[in-house]
Amino acid sequence: MKGILLLSHGDMAQGMLQASSIFFGENLPQVQALGYQMTDDSEAFEEQIGQAVAKLDSGEGVLILTDLFAGTPAHKTTRYLKPGQVDVICGVNLPLFLELLGLRESGDLDLKALMQTGKDGIRLWEVIKPQTDEEFF
Repeated sequence: MKGILLLSHGDMAQGMLQASSIFFGENLPQVQALGYQMTDDSEAFEEQIGQAVAKLDSGEGVLILTDLFAGTPAHKTTRYLKPGQVDVICGVNLPLFLELLGLRESGDLDLKALMQTGKDGIRLWEVIKPQTDEEFF
């Protein structure tokens, strides 16, 4: 199974991991979240990323999800990139993360399709008429 490392500024990564437990239960295997705080040393954070990648990789690689393109968490993944083995997707959102959790056991992840799921999860909520739960689902 491919490992997943969530990286963010602040506590967003931990929040996404906690939110995913509603759908997938607690203690997800080979998933870790790290948050970069304003007071953190960026070199130490980079080392934490390397340790997490090594821990999460069971031989099938690791997918790193970061909150922001070119932010410190994404920038600090650079030395660990190995296309096909350690990949990074920037701009993670909950729909993308949940889709990844649901698909990763298949071992056949299409990163472009996964990113499209994240994009499709961004929508304007417009209610034309009130709906009951039965009508919505």
